Formats: sequence, C-alpha cells, structure tokens
Amino acid sequence: MDAILPTAGKATRMRGLPKFLLPAGPDFLTLIERHITELLEYCETVWIPTRPEQTILLDTLRLSSDRVVVVPMSTSTMTETVLRIGAISAADRFLMVMPDTYFAGEKPYDYLANSQYPISLATWRIRTDQLGKLGQVKLSETPEGLITHSEDKNPLCEYPHAWGAMSFTKQTLSFGKPDMPHTGYLLPELLDAGIEIHAREMDGAYFDCGTPAEYLEMLTSGMD
Repeated sequence: MDAILPTAGKATRMRGLPKFLLPAGPDFLTLIERHITELLEYCETVWIPTRPEQTILLDTLRLSSDRVVVVPMSTSTMTETVLRIGAISAADRFLMVMPDTYFAGEKPYDYLANSQYPISLATWRIRTDQLGKLGQVKLSETPEGLITHSEDKNPLCEYPHAWGAMSFTKQTLSFGKPDMPHTGYLLPELLDAGIEIHAREMDGAYFDCGTPAEYLEMLTSGMD
C-alpha cells in the first residue's frame, strides 16, 4: 500500500498560503509532517504531488527520502493529481489523506490501512459550521457501515457524516475522471456502478484547515 498526500492545490481560500505548512498539535509540527509520520507506519511509499513552485518549501522540511517522494506536477483538479500518482505507483492500494486536515481523537490510519474493501471512508459527525463545506455521506443502519448516498459541498445536505480520508484499490481509481474537481466525486460513480463503499465513524473531531475560520477553530478547541 502507498499513501497519497495531494498538495497541488492553489490554496485560494487561504490567500495562497500553503495550508500543509500550518503548525498543529501540542508539538506544533506542520500538518503534513504529522500525516507523514503516521502514514509511514502503514505505507511503503508516501507520494506528495505538488505544484513545481512549492517543491522548495517541502525541501526546507527535509521530507524527501526513499519512502517519501515529492512529485512536481501542474494539474487542474485533485482527481487529475491522484490519477497521475496512480499511474506512477506500482501499488495496488492507496491510502489518501488531505494534507491540510487535522484529526483530534481517534486517528483513521489503522482502519483505512487494514481495510480489504475496494474503497473505505473514515467519517466524522459533521459540525454545524462545516455544513456545505465538506463531502457528506449517509450511512446504512447495518453493522457493515455501508454508504448509501453522497453529496459534495451541498449547503442543503442533511447527511450527518462527513468523510475526511479514504483508502481504495487501483481498480477503484479507474472510475475517476481528470475533470472531477475532487475525489469525492468518485463516490456517486461507484454507487451507481453497484460498488460497495464501506465506512466507519471515528471517535473524535475532524478539521479541514483549508479556511482561516476552521484552522482557528482547531487551534482553540483543544488539540490532541
């Protein structure tokens, strides 16, 4: 299994500030360093696709190694970015985490790394201030935790869970199209194709630090 930390976005909501460099946690490591440390426990290689001009910023953190590979690329969507890594990597399965996120409480890495399903999602109970800003999903009442419906950043959506990380097979990734703005757009395609999407609710809180408001919320909420 390989990991993907897509950092090729333009961070327009943060006025161009690379979100993955934000400090977090009691030790104030950057968000991306925290994810890499965890992912290396489960994954053979951590791929970091990024815009060419951001490679120097990643170099200052001394992240590159034989297991952490920074890949400069210019892409139009996150899905295009992920598809390119899927074509480069020899792995049959991937664990993908957004580099500008923070997990308080239970971490999703172990669940996602050990999943044997075509695709699995780590989900959290969505907070009121997050409605319409995240990908939301509806879980079945069965113990398997199957996703029955998915909406991406719809302010009118009432589904109680948001997803924040996923693992999937390379075959599942074949349903992605480069023009899909976000990998969350894969979910309806998979549901329409009859592919089961498994999920588990994490015991904790999820923070998408892609906006100043949510980053400040994370800092003041009591990080762990």
